[in-house]
Amino acid sequence: MQKELTGRENDFLILLEEEYGYKHWFWYPEMEPRILIQWWKALKTVEPYFMTPEPLPGSVVFAEDMDHWYSLEMTGQYYEAHIHCDDDSWIKIPNQGYIYHAGYIGEK
Repeated sequence: MQKELTGRENDFLILLEEEYGYKHWFWYPEMEPRILIQWWKALKTVEPYFMTPEPLPGSVVFAEDMDHWYSLEMTGQYYEAHIHCDDDSWIKIPNQGYIYHAGYIGEK
């Protein structure tokens, strides 16, 4: 496991994919899930995160260990997100479905 993740096993974690697999990240929003969902639903554009998701609220850690990232994804227990443009960015809640931001212009 990456040293930046040590001690964060119980923190709220979102498995974040940037631009269709270009990069993968561990996103710790440092807010309760319900607050995150409110924030995301009110977000008018993901443009500030287009070049890099690092300005997202909380901490965003580049996934150096893809085996770990994929092993967490395969459990289906973690929130997942895709970020790129306003027509394709979303957050997925385990066993519930997708949440779209206010400026989402893609197909639902």
